[in-house]
Amino acid sequence: MKRFVDELGEPYSFHYVLRCGESVVVSCPVCGGAAEISRHEDAEGCGRGRVRCSSCSYRADEPASDLRFAASGICCACELWFNESVTDSRQFTQKHIHIACPNCGADNQVPLRVLPGGRVFGSVTEKGRDPMFGLPLYFLSQYKGTPIWALNRRHLAYLIDYISADLRIKPQGPMLRAASYRLPKALKLAKNRSGVLKVLLRLRNLS
Repeated sequence: MKRFVDELGEPYSFHYVLRCGESVVVSCPVCGGAAEISRHEDAEGCGRGRVRCSSCSYRADEPASDLRFAASGICCACELWFNESVTDSRQFTQKHIHIACPNCGADNQVPLRVLPGGRVFGSVTEKGRDPMFGLPLYFLSQYKGTPIWALNRRHLAYLIDYISADLRIKPQGPMLRAASYRLPKALKLAKNRSGVLKVLLRLRNLS
C-alpha cells in the first residue's frame, strides 16, 4: 500500500509560488511552447511579474500604473500565508501595519508593501488561466469535464504522488489546511484515481 503524507498550508497557490522564487509555467501566446512567469524587482523596488518564452522571443511584464498597497505574511496563529490589499490611506506611510488574518481573524503585524497597480490578488481561474496575464497554464488538461492543472513540475510531481497514493495522511501541525484542500472532489475519489493519474502522467511527458 502506497502511503502519502500531505503538505501543510497552501504551498501551491499562484502568488505563493512566485513569492518563493519559483516560476509558473504557462502556454506562450505566440508559439504555444512553455513560457515561465517569474517575479522580479523593478527600478522602484516593487515586485512585478514577468513572463518569458524560451522557444521564441515573446516576453511581457506585469503593467505598472498607479501604486497599490498590500500586507502579507505568515499568520502568527494559524501559520497560513495571506496576502491582503490595504486601502486605508492613513496606513500608506507606515512601514508595518496591524491586519487581521483572513483565515482565522488573528491580529498580525506585518510589513506594508508597495505594488504596481496592475497586480492581481487572485488565484488560477476555473479554466486554468493564470490571474496575472490571463494565459492558460502549460500543464493543463481535464478528466470527465473537471480541469486538471499544475503550476510547474514540482506541483505536478506533488499531484502524481497524492493521486497515486492508496492512503493519504494529513500531517500533524497547527495549520488548519493541507495542500490538497483546494483540489476538486472529483479528483480525490478512489474510483477516479486511475483515470486522473493517466492524465497527470501525460502532462509530465510534455517537453
